[in-house]
Amino acid sequence: MAVRHPHQPQNGSGRLFDLIAIVDWSAAASIGPARPSPDRCWIGWGSPGNRPEPTYFRTRAAAMVFLRELLLQTSGSALVGWDFPHGFPRGSLGGGRAAAARLAGLIEDAPDGANNRFEVAAGLNQELGGPPGPFWGCPLHRAGTALSDRRSGFEGRAFAEWRLADHLLRRRGTGIQSVWKLYTTGSVGSQTLLGLPAIYGLVTDSLLAERSRFWPFETHWDADLTGIIHAEIWPSLADHASHPHPIKDARQVAATRNWALDLDAAGRLRSCFALPVGMTRADAKACLSEEGWILNAPADLVSAALA
Repeated sequence: MAVRHPHQPQNGSGRLFDLIAIVDWSAAASIGPARPSPDRCWIGWGSPGNRPEPTYFRTRAAAMVFLRELLLQTSGSALVGWDFPHGFPRGSLGGGRAAAARLAGLIEDAPDGANNRFEVAAGLNQELGGPPGPFWGCPLHRAGTALSDRRSGFEGRAFAEWRLADHLLRRRGTGIQSVWKLYTTGSVGSQTLLGLPAIYGLVTDSLLAERSRFWPFETHWDADLTGIIHAEIWPSLADHASHPHPIKDARQVAATRNWALDLDAAGRLRSCFALPVGMTRADAKACLSEEGWILNAPADLVSAALA
C-alpha cells in the first residue's frame, strides 16, 4: 500500500484541489420552475482555468446526480462546500458522519422533493425532551405538541441554541440562523435534515467512499486534505456584488467558488481548514466530535472574541 503524505498537494502544482464545487441546498418539497429561480439548488463549480456559470437544479435529486458525476470525473482531489451545518450544538445530536448516517435512516426524500422533515424533527424533539422544541418552524397545519410554528425556549436544556461558530458570527451581526429553525426566511434547519443524508449518500457511494471525508471531523482540521473533502460553508460571507448573475443564490455560490479557487492558487487555502487561532482545547474537541466549523468563517473569529 502506498504511503499517504497528508501535507503533500496531490496535483504537483501546490494547489490542494483539482475541483471545487459549492452547493446552495434547498429544502423545497416540490419540483422547481423550469426557469432558473431563487431558493432552489444551485452549484457553483470549477477548477483552475475553468469557472463556468453556476448550474441550476429543479430538485435535490437532480443536483445530486450532477454532483456525483462531477466527483466521479475528478480523479484527483475535490472540495465540496455545502451551505448548511454539518453538526448540532454540543450535547444534542452530534455531527459529521455519525449524524449524517442517523438522519439518512430517518429522512424520506422523494425525487419530486416530497419529504418527511417535519415529522422527523417532531420525533427528535420528543427524544431530546421538553417538546415542542428545540426544532421549530413549520406551516401552521403541521404544528402540534412536538413541533411548534414558533421558537421554543432553550432554558433548562442540556445544550445551547447555537454552535460556537454560529454564536461568534452572531456577535458580528451577520444574521446567521440557528440549525433548529426549520421554516421561513433564512432558515437552515430543514436544509440540514435533508442535506446531511445527501452527503452521506456520497461518502458511502461504492465508487467514492474510499476517498471521501467530512471536514473537520475526519480530517482533524488540516491534517489530511487528500481525496474528496465535504465542508460547511456560508455563502452569505462571500462578496458577490461584482458577479453579473441576476439571482443572488447563483452569485453567492460563484463568489464562494472563486474565493476558494483564488486562495488555493495563492497557496493560502490550507489555513482555512486549520484549527482556528485561540480556540480552547475543549472547544476544539467539541467541533471535531459534534459541532463542526464553517470553512469560510473569518480567520480571526475566535481570537477576536477573546480580545
